[in-house]
Amino acid sequence: MKSTLTRATRANPGEKQTDDNRTHRYCTFRLSGRLFGVDIRDVKEINTEINITPIFHAPREIKGYINIRGQIYLLFDLRALFSLPEKDIDKDSRVVLFMPEIGNLCGILVDSIEDVITVDENLIENRRRQEREAPDGIERRNVDIGEGVCKLKDELLIILNAERLVRSIGSAGKLQYKA
Repeated sequence: MKSTLTRATRANPGEKQTDDNRTHRYCTFRLSGRLFGVDIRDVKEINTEINITPIFHAPREIKGYINIRGQIYLLFDLRALFSLPEKDIDKDSRVVLFMPEIGNLCGILVDSIEDVITVDENLIENRRRQEREAPDGIERRNVDIGEGVCKLKDELLIILNAERLVRSIGSAGKLQYKA
């Protein structure tokens, strides 16, 4: 008999998904000490190039532009979106660039990159379905971008939906990011 309790583990390159044990892989990162993740299929690359050109009069969630190999990317600030305290860019800071299907030439600034982890679907608690109202102090759109949470060995993983994240910031600024 197969065990129904599976813990989140690091991804194995040759890992296969079976119908009775569906797993998801997440690129994890830190923001203000909290662990977040986005579906690895939504990530184009992770980059250390963080020379940001500010955009004046842009919504606070938009950090600015960055130039990576001649491509100009719009960079979102999750700290501003989640009302977290500002932090200077340091040696651990990274830019997570999304696939074009998520948002044409855009990415997010994170404090540090962690691991790619594999999580059993049954361990993900989907808060989006359970909460019709946003909790006190949290904007409705911030609840909408969350995909769920997963209890890991020592902490919680907050799973974000990259497409809804980009769409949420785009609608706040009345900007279009889709290709």
